[in-house]
Amino acid sequence: MSLIKPFSGIRPKKRFAKQVTYPNLSYLNNYKITKKLNFVNLLNASSINESKKMLQSLNDKGIIQQDQSDHFYLYRITYNKKKLLGIVGKINLENYDDKKILGHEETFFERIKKRKEQLLKFNSQISPIYTTYKSKPNSLKKLNYIFKYRPDYNFKSEDKCRHELWVVKTANIEKLLKNYLKNIKKIYICDGHHRIQAMLKSKKKIAPMIVAFPDNQVNILDYNRVVKTSLKFEKIKKIISKNFSLDISKKNKKLKQNQIEMYINKKWHILQPHKQSKELDVTILKKLILNKILKNNKNIKFVSGFKGKKVLENFVNSKKYNLAFKLYPTNISEVLAYAEKKKYMPQKSTWFHPKPLDGLISSRIIS
Repeated sequence: MSLIKPFSGIRPKKRFAKQVTYPNLSYLNNYKITKKLNFVNLLNASSINESKKMLQSLNDKGIIQQDQSDHFYLYRITYNKKKLLGIVGKINLENYDDKKILGHEETFFERIKKRKEQLLKFNSQISPIYTTYKSKPNSLKKLNYIFKYRPDYNFKSEDKCRHELWVVKTANIEKLLKNYLKNIKKIYICDGHHRIQAMLKSKKKIAPMIVAFPDNQVNILDYNRVVKTSLKFEKIKKIISKNFSLDISKKNKKLKQNQIEMYINKKWHILQPHKQSKELDVTILKKLILNKILKNNKNIKFVSGFKGKKVLENFVNSKKYNLAFKLYPTNISEVLAYAEKKKYMPQKSTWFHPKPLDGLISSRIIS
């Protein structure tokens, strides 16, 4: 029995696909809300009612439409000559956290509450939850074959990635896909923990839409922090020096695992722990530095590695924040190991890149 099931997806008409779909807001610079009918404006409208009106307009104008029957969907993302081969379908929440569908990250109560309200009022999931599964070289050859025919959608988006989507309609491809899916015994939630928790807490019969990528294709970027604190540099340095050596960073020298970079007073410093630890770098930062220099989490902003080092510098140089911390990316093997042990990483430990677009494939939450 496959963990991933077909469903009747909601898709834009081909000629509208590029103009109405959008990457996650974190990929966009200087974004301003407009009246245009697209999913970035829809997601960031002033209220849920306004979002619902925009979604209804997309439906009424025939820009998006729901498939009349259930299908699997294939989703390929290409970036820097690398490819992610995704399978889009629905999962049963009853399988969550029982050794078949596993999460790895702590969540924020307020964000779960907000997501729950959005999902139930909006009754739509406008992008699939990003998941992965353990794969083998032989099975990947079979997956590559399934992706051989021409996609229904094929275009470059604002995230500088090529996005392709297939609607699986032919009987022979569907049969190959179903046989492939039988070998996926566990699914790991990568990005979308708050949405999953919101669905669980809704006490409604909801089947989340997911995209499942092979683990050896998944790419994780660093997820960094900028911080506002009232402490002076000398005090911060004294706190850090108890557990780390602190030196000026050399230009163009790449950060290594178990090292942390800190930006303050227009200089980058490399922090090397005195003792080797098996804990995640993000956990070490939280325990040994952030918990000691901050009174609460309200003074932390999380910044994706996609934005680059310069953005961290700009946040601090603008004086909105005092210092920035850059981390080495978490490894996918660490993500799977934490999920297997039912342990949880700190919030915002991973930034998965690239991600599926908002609006290319959507689904109803409650039929």
